[in-house]
Amino acid sequence: METVRDLVLPIKLREKLKQPFGTLFRGKHPETTLRAKNMILEKMPPKVVTVGDVVTKNLIEVELVPDISIIDGKTLRTTNENVNVPNSVQMKAQNPAATISAGIWDTLKKAYESDVPIELLIEGEEDLLTMPAILLAPDKSYVIYGQPKEGIVIVEVNENKKKEIKEILIQMEAI
Repeated sequence: METVRDLVLPIKLREKLKQPFGTLFRGKHPETTLRAKNMILEKMPPKVVTVGDVVTKNLIEVELVPDISIIDGKTLRTTNENVNVPNSVQMKAQNPAATISAGIWDTLKKAYESDVPIELLIEGEEDLLTMPAILLAPDKSYVIYGQPKEGIVIVEVNENKKKEIKEILIQMEAI
């Protein structure tokens, strides 16, 4: 589900999006990150995508470099993260807060086509980009993001998960 218009998150969907899209590993780093790493090494998904600076930094710390890292240089909306994705190519995109910008779809497609790790640096906010990351990912890929004050979430991409995301996106306001 690509769009030529920006999608803005309506207030009515905010509570729904606080629910994890996948499996929540409760706890703190490094325990949760090591559990995620073990799961990745066991399943060997076609792509591993992280959304968020802390989850990306933590996976790199346990020596697992994501195929795509979607970061914005902030944690809980405070500018202070410095993530260095080893051996990566940096791409940049704009995505305002509470929005999925129309241009993000093509940028993410290019990132998925890459054979080297991609650091996708977002000017704005990356929070909602979990949804297009899931929609564009090959089946059985993992999209991983932080659940504030709870742990990390691992989403195994499949057709049902994509359908769930599409149902949310059609409820967003196209501008």
